[in-house]
Amino acid sequence: MTNIIVSLLDPLLTPLGVSKADLTTYVTLLSGYIYAILGTLVLAVLIMVAAHFLVKKGTRHVVRWSAGLAWVLVVVIIANLICYGPMYDSISLILNGSTAELSDETAETSKAVIRETGEEGLVLLKNNGLLPLQKDVTTLNVFGWRSTAPIYGGTGSGSSDTANCISILQSLQDAGYKTNESLTNMYIEYQEGRGGDGLGVFSKD
Repeated sequence: MTNIIVSLLDPLLTPLGVSKADLTTYVTLLSGYIYAILGTLVLAVLIMVAAHFLVKKGTRHVVRWSAGLAWVLVVVIIANLICYGPMYDSISLILNGSTAELSDETAETSKAVIRETGEEGLVLLKNNGLLPLQKDVTTLNVFGWRSTAPIYGGTGSGSSDTANCISILQSLQDAGYKTNESLTNMYIEYQEGRGGDGLGVFSKD
């Protein structure tokens, strides 16, 4: 059901800048509320249909309108529960947020700190003549579980377009190298069931 809802909402929300990963995360988080809305809708429809057979002709419309209004009331209540419950932080940020204005000096200082932090965080491996690979090297072992289950982007501000991403295994094969299939299959079997659905932070192992 979650996948169906995501597939229906994705074409509407993607143009607004909502990533499919975030959408999947939120739909999964709100699945209980969504099921409650759909369940009460089905109940309201059943009451409207049953009214045709069980209620006198002059008062059927009253029952049907009551069922419809009751469902609208349920939707309003659940929407409020969502806004003041699991979605409170996100919604309050949008409603109460203000645009911050930074001076050029502050922006440049920030960029300098980011650049310095990045440089200090780099870790280089000692080459010892291994790279670049010799021309007679045609087969490679690619180590690491994420070689078979890469994450190309995060969620929220870390989301990115992953439609044209190429995995490290595919890129090596495109470059003419043969990779160790036994090693790759070991990682694939190891990862099964561990990754969760989508890239949402709530679904990850």
